[in-house]
Amino acid sequence: MNKIQILIVDYGSQYTLVIGRTLRELGVRSVILPPDKAEDWIKNNLPKAVILSGSNWSVHNEGAPELPKSLNVTGVKYPILGICYGMQLLAHKLNGLVERPLAHREYGPANAILNTNHPFFYGVSKKTQVWASHGDTVAKLPKGFISIATSGGIAAMSSKNNRVLGIQFHPEVVNTKEGKKILQNFLNISNCQKDWNPINLIHEIQKEVTGLVGKKNVILGVSGGVDSTTLAAVLAPIFGKRLICIAIDTGGLRANELEELKTNTKSAGVKNLIIINTKKEFIKNIGTTIDGEEKRAKFRKVYQKIFKEQIKKYKAGFMVQGTLATDIIESGKAGKSAMIKTHHNVGLSWEVEDLHPFRNLFKYEVRELARALKLPKAIYERNPFPGPGLFLRIVGTSVSEENIKLVREADKTVANILKKYKLTKNISQLIVALLGINSVGVKGDERVYGHSLAIRAVQTADFMTAKGYYFPQEVVNEITNALTKHKNIVRVFFDMTPKPPATTEFE
Repeated sequence: MNKIQILIVDYGSQYTLVIGRTLRELGVRSVILPPDKAEDWIKNNLPKAVILSGSNWSVHNEGAPELPKSLNVTGVKYPILGICYGMQLLAHKLNGLVERPLAHREYGPANAILNTNHPFFYGVSKKTQVWASHGDTVAKLPKGFISIATSGGIAAMSSKNNRVLGIQFHPEVVNTKEGKKILQNFLNISNCQKDWNPINLIHEIQKEVTGLVGKKNVILGVSGGVDSTTLAAVLAPIFGKRLICIAIDTGGLRANELEELKTNTKSAGVKNLIIINTKKEFIKNIGTTIDGEEKRAKFRKVYQKIFKEQIKKYKAGFMVQGTLATDIIESGKAGKSAMIKTHHNVGLSWEVEDLHPFRNLFKYEVRELARALKLPKAIYERNPFPGPGLFLRIVGTSVSEENIKLVREADKTVANILKKYKLTKNISQLIVALLGINSVGVKGDERVYGHSLAIRAVQTADFMTAKGYYFPQEVVNEITNALTKHKNIVRVFFDMTPKPPATTEFE
């Protein structure tokens, strides 16, 4: 493999790893490092370009992260692109002026007017829709810079030699309609060459893990989902029976989940699958709280206990998990990003080394790996399902066997209706949740005081942002009628809230 071409300095934005993902979509490899580690890296490497990420910091905050000291801010050694906070930091350090004007705060969609004669915006519409998320803005440009885009205020800037660039909105997210074109132009300015594809990545992961593991046994937690199944398919050919795949029946699985898991792991070439039934222990522990974070914490505790037992039993030297970049970001483990919610397999302490080979990948990228490995369509098109499963879909009321059974049946009912209408391919994730809201209804001319269910479907490319899916009216009616036939279900709500402000799951 060629050397890394682009250094991405991570200032803690929720979108930092999305920059790396988008560059891979464009065929270029990058490394993502926080400022202190970027400083060490840049002393020993000469990238073709440097990208400075966004951040939840203001350049005026005490302790705000700085530019790496070894960064060549003239652009002579390599082009530099500052995104959002990255642009503000460049302007601030180069003696421009960064302010927080009340009239120019942008959160969400915005319209930008671009100077399409500038090479950064070649081939892009002069007026285009972008995605912005900032309170600070560059009010005065540094000496030697020009404005090349506006959106109420200065939306992009360039040095006169076009080697140091700043952009106030986020070209890396799918909500910026022509963001990929803009980033491709930056790659062109930087003379980057395509050097990434799924097959190369598979070989790279195999080489990395083999070098670390050697001849030891490896424990891999599998759920039957696309992430763990694809990782099993990557590792199975090199480890054989030394790859011990552990599946846990937590009691929070959907209908037919275990059978799908067995089929999927067989397709992945798994030689050693162990299924552990611990329904009672999970329900007993999680049933003591209705708080989402407490549920995740209790799930993590039992999950960790089980895997520690299996590591000891099989004398494994390593724990391997299919953790994605999204999980690491939301857990607050990516650079200095803020914690959104705990993930059951991120940040746990083990007596053996814990490996996350997919740590820099997003869901769609893992699906690409699955296709490259020629896994069945049922695997790479499978909807995500959280590790704690249906426990997170009982919201505001206690987890019990009765409530889990109700949600499991409701989930199966809705999934079957979507299959009937051939809508599954349009939906990135489906959530059917029991809400802790009892209300009055009428059935058979009698008063009923029963449960409420929420149906939520989202569409997304990377699960960092998502939009709610609007079901056709006939589907809404059929879902509502089917679910309210249950004697204890009175109301059905449909949730189309985008992410942000909502997350994909309710908890």
